[in-house]
Amino acid sequence: MRMSGSSRAFLVILIVLAGGFFGVLYTYNAAGAGSAPSEAEAVSVEIPEGANAQQVGELLAQQDVVDSATVFRLLARFDDRSNQIQPGVYDLRTGMGVDEVLAELAKPREQAPIFTVTIPEGLTISETLRRMVQADGSPFNLRQLRRALPRVAVPRYVPVGELPEGAQVYEGLLFPATYEFFIDERPDVVLSQLVEQTTEVLSGVTPPNGVTRYDVLTIASMIERESKLAREQPIMSSVIQNRLDVPMRLQIDATVQYAQGEQKERLLFSDLEIDSAWNTYEVDGLPPTPIAGAGASAIRAAANPARTDFLYYVVCDPSTGQHAFATSNSEHAANVADYREVQANGGSFCEQ
Repeated sequence: MRMSGSSRAFLVILIVLAGGFFGVLYTYNAAGAGSAPSEAEAVSVEIPEGANAQQVGELLAQQDVVDSATVFRLLARFDDRSNQIQPGVYDLRTGMGVDEVLAELAKPREQAPIFTVTIPEGLTISETLRRMVQADGSPFNLRQLRRALPRVAVPRYVPVGELPEGAQVYEGLLFPATYEFFIDERPDVVLSQLVEQTTEVLSGVTPPNGVTRYDVLTIASMIERESKLAREQPIMSSVIQNRLDVPMRLQIDATVQYAQGEQKERLLFSDLEIDSAWNTYEVDGLPPTPIAGAGASAIRAAANPARTDFLYYVVCDPSTGQHAFATSNSEHAANVADYREVQANGGSFCEQ
């Protein structure tokens, strides 16, 4: 079949246009159409995990690495290296060609060294940050971590608008565990992983009726600070829940120590009068925030208190931290007297 003169002319125009289009693309691909090499400036570009070619092109165009996000996307579509782009921070320069950029973005990257940090249960946020700084090989200092915290997303279950002035919004959110991090990881990314771990553990429990997830975290933090033995945690949780139900003030020494900002081996009566929203000897109900980081065992105990009538507890064996629990004030007073004798003479009065 013979083509008409107009069809041949149209085909010639298409070929010329296509040739021009791909010629322009080739120019971008080979050397970029932006700054001359002598005018190129060094820029740092962060490619996030999961970014597609269009998103990568937009990031590059925003910093003048390439002149057009669209051209980058079109050329990347026909280049297998676009499927090998690695997330991370890249040192590039303005006015680069697409071929040059793809070569950098798809280049296998050496894995950065890691450092390990172990965060024990029961630490305040300040103690946790110091532990991260002190970890062998840690690249962070305390100032970096404190400045990074506000960039960490606060979980929805935290009632930020209800917290009193001076409250540490992130208190109790940095989950205690052993972690491995790349030394070149941003501090806010590292801290976010600790917060996400707390959220993950919390999502695995069902709070009792009338108790929020944040309440569970707050109760768990008190259990963590008061109890050394995992088997006692559900019983201690029952004491807290029973007091809330009566209602009675919790009168938990660990909340006073948190309010004071220091750990005392022995509290005085004057200490119990400190004016603070965290002093459960003076304030009804739960403290406004957790007082420490709680582990999974304490969180499960807070969400699943044992069924008891206990309202009191006191240490009965100082060497192990075991407690004697009581249902009445008179029984508790007898236990306290025994505790003082044990303190003076050693030994234990725990029931076997």
